[in-house]
Formats: sequence, structure tokens, C-alpha cells
Amino acid sequence: MLEVCVDSLHAAKIAVQAGAGRIELSEQLHLGGVTPSRELVRQVRDAIDVPLVVLVRSRPGNFCFEPHDRETMIAQSIDAIEDGAHGIAIGGLDQQNDLDDRFLRSLLALKLPCEWIMHRAFDSVRDPKSAIEQLIEIGFHRILTSGGPPTAIDGVDTLAQWVSWSQGRIEILPAGGINCDNAWDILARTGCGQLHGSFRSLDPLAKSSNLPDSTVIQKTLAVFNQLA
Repeated sequence: MLEVCVDSLHAAKIAVQAGAGRIELSEQLHLGGVTPSRELVRQVRDAIDVPLVVLVRSRPGNFCFEPHDRETMIAQSIDAIEDGAHGIAIGGLDQQNDLDDRFLRSLLALKLPCEWIMHRAFDSVRDPKSAIEQLIEIGFHRILTSGGPPTAIDGVDTLAQWVSWSQGRIEILPAGGINCDNAWDILARTGCGQLHGSFRSLDPLAKSSNLPDSTVIQKTLAVFNQLA
């Protein structure tokens, strides 16, 4: 499974046509992503035939949210599912860099028909092993993570450890700097069956584009076929 993060309708179409198995949609990817508009969610949902995950993040910056941010993100989560999303990528931390337990539990209490994904706020948690157990207990389905460092290849040994800890009770989705050149190492060393990334061109002259590169996606998917 290859999940491609995009911030436009055009990018979503490119990714799916190249073979992406799931889309994560946000806006302002250059700032780490914020909640996309309802109009964009609907446009992408109508244009693609693969599962759609919507990133819900009320603002860029840190992951320690004020009460009004939490209220906004609860409303945005409800809107995204009403607009056709299959999953919500969301997160929150407290001042001690532990999970914002009360906020995360309030999300699952909504009983929305969707998957819940802890986004890369997880890479800042103080005690990852305890946080994994906490997310499992709360009811999250997946953790989007690099293993702590900026890139998944640098956190690959930690990712493998977290996969072992989770014992199939929650999915670990490697993210951060993943492309066709390092996908083999990450998949083989972690045992994960999915990857997340923007999959932009490896050409330095084209890296400023927010659009995924079809060739990079297809070459990455070929790695899955080799490991199958």
C-alpha cells in the first residue's frame, strides 16, 4: 500500500493515476499541512476511487493545542467524514510531550465511521512505547511516523522495534523522506506493508513542486512487487 500526501486536486489525480492506493489530503504542505477546505475534500473524493484520509490540523506549528483548536478540529473531523473521507489523520500533545489523552478520546467518542490515524506529532512523544499502548487502548488504527528522526530511513531500526512492540494491534506507517531509492530498505528492515510520502521528483531542479512524480511512485510500487 502506497499512501501519497497531496494538497491539491491535480496532485491527487496524478498520484492515483500512477498507482497510489490511498490519498492523504491537506493544504499548505510546505508548512507541514493543515486541514483542507470542505470544497477540496469533496472535489478529491469525487475524482478518485481509492480511500481518502483527511489531515485535520487547525494551524501549523506545534501540536499542543488550545481548547478552541480542539473544538475546531472536532468539527473539522465531522465535516470531513460527512464529505466522504475514509480516515482522519490527527494528533495532539500536552506540555510534557505526552499524548493529549482527553482530546484523542473525545475524537473516538464521536463514533464516526472512519479510521483514526495518529499523525507525525507522534514523533515528538516523550515515551513512544507507552504512547503506542495508549493509542491502541483508545482505538486508533494507524500511526504515521518516521521513528523520531526527520526521515524514515534514519529511524528505520526504531520503526522495526515499534512494529515488534505493536504485534499487529495497530498499523505502523513509515513516513518522512521516502522514495524509490530507500523504499526497499525501509520495507525489508521494518516488515511494514505500507509507505507514506509526497513522492516528488528526485531531480533537484523539480523539487520545489508540490506535485507527486508519477515515475517515482511507479518505481516505489515496483519495490512492493519485488518483495511480494
